[in-house]
Amino acid sequence: MLGFRRRRKHSVLDEPIGNILTRMNEAGMDGQKYNECIDRLDRLMEMKADERRSRIDPNTVIIVLGNLLGILVIVAYEQKHVMVSRALGFVNRTEPRIK
Repeated sequence: MLGFRRRRKHSVLDEPIGNILTRMNEAGMDGQKYNECIDRLDRLMEMKADERRSRIDPNTVIIVLGNLLGILVIVAYEQKHVMVSRALGFVNRTEPRIK
């Protein structure tokens, strides 16, 4: 929705992954060495996936900010006018999305 551009951070594991891919190209599709390279590549890719942080969805941030703005408007109105507090009734109850 917001169109953030993400910078790609270079991982420490990028170089070993590149080396294994080069070995796989040299070894060809046959042989025990190719199978060993696939196993190592799988392990490295799992490690790289674990390295990434989970991010909060920007849409969730917008929802939270909208809820806070609504509460502030109601509270500001209540300070000038007599009204029973119902600000919490207007808050959307959604679960946060984490990426």
